[in-house]
Amino acid sequence: MRMKIICSFIVVLALVAAASCTKYGEEHPCFNENLVHDGPCTADCPGFLGCDGKTYCNECEAAREGIGPLEE
Repeated sequence: MRMKIICSFIVVLALVAAASCTKYGEEHPCFNENLVHDGPCTADCPGFLGCDGKTYCNECEAAREGIGPLEE
């Protein structure tokens, strides 16, 4: 019985964690659907700070997710 309660607790905890972890995507205020593409990006990785505060490998990688540059 105790094992069943523990397993139930773990399942509920996992569901709550999954529901609270969302990708910004279209919900982020700086998301720009005009930037989204699925084309190739170069392999260079100088670092690119997106308007969502995350660091991407390069501008192309950020644009794939609809994220533009951080504007100061």
